[in-house]
Amino acid sequence: MNWQTIWARLQSFGFAVFAGVVALGVVLLFLPLLAQRRSMQAESQRLDREISRQESIEQKQKTEIDALRTDPAFVERTARDKLTLARQNETIFRFEQPPATPRR
Repeated sequence: MNWQTIWARLQSFGFAVFAGVVALGVVLLFLPLLAQRRSMQAESQRLDREISRQESIEQKQKTEIDALRTDPAFVERTARDKLTLARQNETIFRFEQPPATPRR
């Protein structure tokens, strides 16, 4: 073997080592970003579920507001249930749950 063949093999080996080091550097550079991306995707999914939940609550409240504006029977029922109001000459009886007794 002459020195040119050795030099060519050494260059090939050096290039392979260089390419491996660069590839390792790129991988090490992007690993934290991949972990951050997974974390952000999980947070995004959680927020999407929260948005859906809040939209559902909003829809229920809009329905209730519409009923309060247009349905007198709903207004009366709400006044009785939530505000404990009664008509004139009407007596309200409240039945409370007895305290729970521990079992022996």
